[in-house]
Amino acid sequence: MNNDNILGVERLLETDASEIELLLKEVWPKTVDYPKPWREMRTISKEQIINEMNDGFTYFGIKANGRIVGFYKVFIAESICIGEHQSVHPSYRNCGLGKAMYKHFIEFAEKIGARRIYVNILPTHVASVKLVETFGFKKIGEFEQISEMLVQLYEKEIGNLNDRKK
Repeated sequence: MNNDNILGVERLLETDASEIELLLKEVWPKTVDYPKPWREMRTISKEQIINEMNDGFTYFGIKANGRIVGFYKVFIAESICIGEHQSVHPSYRNCGLGKAMYKHFIEFAEKIGARRIYVNILPTHVASVKLVETFGFKKIGEFEQISEMLVQLYEKEIGNLNDRKK
C-alpha cells in the first residue's frame, strides 16, 4: 500500500453504494471478534445502503488509488450525531484511517451545530478505546447491543473548538 495515494475523508453518494457493499463484504465476514449475527447484519447490500442514505444516514469515506478503503456513517437526530459502522479494508489498517475518520466526524458535527456525538466500541478493541479517548470521548455506559456482544457507549460534547484533542 502506498500512503501517498490516500485521499481525505469525503461524503459518499448513492453512486458509491456498490463500492461500499464490496468493502463491507471484504471487512465484516473476517471480523471474528464480533458475533456472527452482527457481522451478517453489518454486511449490507447496495440497496440497503441506498435506503439508509435516503432515510437520513450520511456516509463518509476515504479513497486510496481511486477505491473506497474506509468509511463510516452518521445519523443526525436533533442536536446529536451518532457515528457507526466504521469499516477499514484489512490492507489499510494501522495507517491512520480510523483517526482521520474520527477527526472528520468531530469536525462534521461541529459544522452542523451538533451538541453531542456518540459511538459504540467493543471493550476488547483497545486501540479503538484509546483513539476515542484521545479525541475527548468519555465512556458513559455499557450494554449488550445484541446477545453476547457487550459494547461501551462513548459521548463527546461539542462546543469549544479549543477543547478538541488531535
